[in-house]
Order: sequence, then structure tokens, then C-alpha cells
Amino acid sequence: MFKEINLRNHSSLHKLFYSLEFLKAAILFVIQLCCSTINFLIFMVIAYLIMSQWDHVNLGNLFLLLAAFVVLSGVFVYWGMRLASKIFKFSTTTLTLVEYYIQWSLIYVTVYQAIFSNIKHITSITNFIRVGNFLDPNLFVVAILPSFISVWIAVILYKKSIKAI
Repeated sequence: MFKEINLRNHSSLHKLFYSLEFLKAAILFVIQLCCSTINFLIFMVIAYLIMSQWDHVNLGNLFLLLAAFVVLSGVFVYWGMRLASKIFKFSTTTLTLVEYYIQWSLIYVTVYQAIFSNIKHITSITNFIRVGNFLDPNLFVVAILPSFISVWIAVILYKKSIKAI
């Protein structure tokens, strides 16, 4: 009987621990996102100040500048994580969940962008399809990507239940 009670308590403790992993990952993700956004704002101000001070300096290729800012911000956030890891231990499960949150957010933003960039052009999705636009990539984004997120969530929850992550 005591073993049975211990197993039940052990199981409920595991459930609590795993539910906290999702919360810890969400908090870490939000903190990283805030730090990265602050980095980008600082980088943009520095770029603006440099351009306003010297006439011969211009932005050049915005894509390359953004890529440099992305890498630089990533390095800064990494250094922040290294410092924070001395106080808070980041498990591989937490870090994996942060990666999933990032990917889910990117997919969601893509769907959001596809829907609202075309809202002025179509009054309903049925009219959009009737006109012959069923091969439009935006329609695929709106119809398929949410399904990807749903399947992904199901796989992750299943992997958590079998303790694969």
C-alpha cells in the first residue's frame, strides 16, 4: 500500500514538474524576446546616430544590416544566458520548449500576415476560391500552417508523456 501511495505522489510530482517546464520555457522565451528587442532598438539608434553624424555613411543593404543585427543580438542573448545559467539551470527540456515556442510563433505570425495582408482584397474565402485563386500561396499558408502547429503540439505533448523530451 505504501508503494502505491508513493507512486501516485511521485506521478503527481512529475506532472507538476512537467507543467512547470512549459511555464519556465514560456518565461525564458519572453525574457529572451524582450532582451533581443531591446538589442535591436539599441542597434537601430546606433545606426541612425552614425548615419546622421557622417554624411558618407549610409545603410547600404538593409537585409545584410538586419542579418548582422540578428547575429549580434543572438550573441548578446547567448552571453546573457551563460551568465543567468550560473544562477538558474536550464534543462534541455526547457530549451527545447523555447525552440518550439519560437517556431510556433513564427508560423502563427506568417498565418496572421497572410490573412491580414489580403483582407482588403477579398471579402470571403469562398469568393477568393471561386475566383480561381485556390493556388495562391497565401491560401495555403492560411489553410495548412495552423494544421502544422496543431500536429506539432500533439507530437510534443506525446513526446512529453513518454518522457522523450
